[in-house]
Amino acid sequence: MAKLLRGSVIFRVLCILYRWLWTQISESCIFGYIAAFWPESGVRKLFVSGGERTLHTSVLYAAAARGNARLASAHGFGAYVRGSLLYRIPAEIFRAGRESFFVGRLFADGPAGLALTLLGFYAGLDWVLRDVLSVPVISSLWDELLLAACLVWIVWHRMDRTDAEAPRLNPMDLPVAVFPWVALCLLILVCPYPSINVSGYRAACQYVLWFFIVTRLIRSDRDFKRLYAALVIFAGLIALHGIYQFIVAAPIPEHWTDQAEQSVRTRVYSIFGSPNIMADYMVLFAPMAAGLAYYAKDKKLKYAAWFATFCMCFSCLFTMSRGGWVAMAVTILIFALLVDRRLVVLMFAAAVVALMLPFVASRIGYLFTDSFAESTARGGRAGRWAIGLKLLEEANPFFGVGHGIFGGAIAMQNQVNPRWSYFYLDNYYIKTLVEMGYLGLGAFITTLVGWLLTATRCLKRCFDNAEGKQAGMYPLCAGIFAGQCGVLVHCYFENIFEEPYMQAYFWILSAMLVYLGFLRNRKTSK
Repeated sequence: MAKLLRGSVIFRVLCILYRWLWTQISESCIFGYIAAFWPESGVRKLFVSGGERTLHTSVLYAAAARGNARLASAHGFGAYVRGSLLYRIPAEIFRAGRESFFVGRLFADGPAGLALTLLGFYAGLDWVLRDVLSVPVISSLWDELLLAACLVWIVWHRMDRTDAEAPRLNPMDLPVAVFPWVALCLLILVCPYPSINVSGYRAACQYVLWFFIVTRLIRSDRDFKRLYAALVIFAGLIALHGIYQFIVAAPIPEHWTDQAEQSVRTRVYSIFGSPNIMADYMVLFAPMAAGLAYYAKDKKLKYAAWFATFCMCFSCLFTMSRGGWVAMAVTILIFALLVDRRLVVLMFAAAVVALMLPFVASRIGYLFTDSFAESTARGGRAGRWAIGLKLLEEANPFFGVGHGIFGGAIAMQNQVNPRWSYFYLDNYYIKTLVEMGYLGLGAFITTLVGWLLTATRCLKRCFDNAEGKQAGMYPLCAGIFAGQCGVLVHCYFENIFEEPYMQAYFWILSAMLVYLGFLRNRKTSK
């Protein structure tokens, strides 16, 4: 397969284009300026963009090390807190939890283990607190309280040590921080409706903080596996629920399908209330379940992981989300190329069989009809994208119309401008562009490029430390990476990151990648 690809015309054309593009960039004045001033620049000394050596000799690393040393020097204060009621109450709760027959395993690894388990069931907790219990204060603040509790524990853990802990900085810290900081500057510059703009900024950037929290929570392979298992187990349960909904033909709103798609009797959505989010959830975790199947040595666990993988794929199919299908195909292809190329044949065979199903043929065939072309131009994605871009040009293309003003959930809840027709743009990139302009979209793309470069380095490091593509932690790393790539593809068709748990999951998984690639102590991890 590899030789066939290298010898193809498409591969040769791509190589020519790459060489031409690199020539244009390397000979530009901007590239020359960066090459001349970057080695001695203050930005390079402050942050990391190169290897570990640059990271450990940076100004930021030194500052973090001093901060950890000061927390460790406050050990006396930590001992004082240990004797206080503020400490004894949660300590007693954890002691009772460890001794409990039912929840003992949940509390076995202390606050960090409990926090990681809760993060694995993030979407389920959000559903219970928001939709089942519906307690306004708790449902709106529980994730912020969990974030704050994790931060407090991290600081306390470092304060409770007698020796200073090494900073857990990594090459992904800087690119991940780019988007929230640029978005904050845009919030200051473009703030016509402060309360709405702050809400829009929070929705876009708050959940990025989970990356920095989880990279400090995961300290061993045991922590990593606990979080990984929780994520896959809950996703497997959701997949089974989706299959059940398909079997019983769960009722759906009429606008979820077109009149030309009479063979579509239902679309599964489980606890999410949206088939597209359900599909994306399956896209994110199906390759992780497959990675667990390759990683597991126990046959029962291996079979269970494969069962979960196929359930997630079927559940994604039953959502009838065309964008989800495209994302799942990309995900499977990437995972197959990284781990086991035989899966490519299986994927194509499954695609051929799927196209024979009436509801799949109806959803795909409708794309090539005049009715679909008229519908998408009139009120579909193409028409909505055009309206959004027109509003951007009328406002300020460089800075955007403002956070939470148009194209997303915050805008739909407020609708401040009576002259506009409000709707979801169904494209997170265009939604970011409209609200934050070219500067905001550029910052978001910069963050994603930084994620991609660091993630591929994590893959290479895992591969180098394994004994093959299907050995060591490499299949788990490849599963995480493939799922994230699928989510980014689906963001082109939906506002995926508008859902708090989907954005939180993406950055939690990024932290897991960084742990495998840069923070894992391979000599002592168990």
